[in-house]
Amino acid sequence: MKFIYQEFYSASSASDQGTLYQLRNLLHRVDVTGPDGVTGAFRQHFAFVEDCLDAFILAAAMDIMGMNELDDQPKEFRPPPLIQTASCDEQYSWLSSLAQEILERHVKLDKDKNPQQIAAEAMELDQNSALIQEMYDPLTRKYTCTCAKEYKSLGFFKRHLVKEHNWTFDVPEKNPSETDLIASYRGSFMKNALLLRDTYNAFRMGDGNRISRNTKFEMLCASVRGHTKYKLWLWRFQAYITAILTPKQAEEYLWNCTASTSGGVGNNIPNDNLVELHVQLVKKLIKEQGGNFTYQSAKKAALSAHLQKEMKENLEGNVAAASSGRSRTKTDSSSDLYLILKELVAAGVFRYEVGRKYDSFSNFKDVYQRINLPELHAWITKQKTRASSEMF
Repeated sequence: MKFIYQEFYSASSASDQGTLYQLRNLLHRVDVTGPDGVTGAFRQHFAFVEDCLDAFILAAAMDIMGMNELDDQPKEFRPPPLIQTASCDEQYSWLSSLAQEILERHVKLDKDKNPQQIAAEAMELDQNSALIQEMYDPLTRKYTCTCAKEYKSLGFFKRHLVKEHNWTFDVPEKNPSETDLIASYRGSFMKNALLLRDTYNAFRMGDGNRISRNTKFEMLCASVRGHTKYKLWLWRFQAYITAILTPKQAEEYLWNCTASTSGGVGNNIPNDNLVELHVQLVKKLIKEQGGNFTYQSAKKAALSAHLQKEMKENLEGNVAAASSGRSRTKTDSSSDLYLILKELVAAGVFRYEVGRKYDSFSNFKDVYQRINLPELHAWITKQKTRASSEMF
């Protein structure tokens, strides 16, 4: 969540139609204050991103279907006749085709930097790294090339390989003037907001496979913003699943990332949130002890916190008392969605015109375009070496 605001929220972009800051002012969401306020007002910031994403998806669908207003009849990509009476499979098939069209036309703009291309470039770096290690002689502490030249420094050796043998260690960048930076901003925001929504739903459903898949994209985002601790945690999560733990332990680790505190489908929460809730409960019990607080009383409070909470909830259920905080009133944001949608359509955010840009994001690049793959590869290689001896 904080990553999205760091990337797409700039307090100087009030005049840039379609940016998060301008849309926040349009809706008068005074409780949304950017990356610094995410921790203290997470729900408000999350709800704002969700509303923006819904409006962006609606605007993208309207553009594909040739509609200027929500009440217009589609001119292109029309739904089959009487689709409302069709079977669920037929409705799902048409919606899937529409979603795929949205992804291809409005989200996946930088074809030369898709995940498959990143994986191919990383594989090439792996092969180059393995070849370089074979050329290193630990006795002489020198790198010996196939042309018999020797180098003590890895940097000079790589320079020789690039100049004399046409090796590649860097990826050429695209000239920003050849792209539509407003479209890049829109596509990049939708990629990351969709990733946030999918991760949130994966934790709610306790879907270990989706959680694991999304951590790979999240690690790339953490690398772009320099969040080393998050990057390390996400990498170790993958390392435990794929290499370090036994198959049985890996499955347990993968499918026990969440916990259900109230039962039912879709009510899971991440384990770290569960720990935080338990810590808050223990702090509350200790605070209630006042001057009678001791180490032993704190220990008893920690061990009995869950039991006391269950007894309280059972008692409330028996006397038919509504538990405060158990349910939240759902806010109707349809009017806000309509305002955002009108703003996006008026600004032509879903057009593609080479040379357009936002003043506050004049040099904007897609998040996955900014991945420094050689640097990330070197960092992962170092972590692999550490993991071989430190992690267990």
